Amino acid sequence: MSVAEMKIEVINKITSINSEVVLKEVLAILQNATEKEESSINLSKNYNTIKEQYGDVLQKLAK
Repeated sequence: MSVAEMKIEVINKITSINSEVVLKEVLAILQNATEKEESSINLSKNYNTIKEQYGDVLQKLAK
């Protein structure tokens, strides 16, 4: 299943939910996932800077 198909499936499932409690839980999960995605993107954008500043530490951790 492609990402686009998964998004459509998620939207279809969410629109069929009538419980406010369940929708609040789904919303919280989606917000948390978005925050995690944004933080991982920020780290990857700053990879070279992080590598320069903490290269030795990262090598030691990798061992």
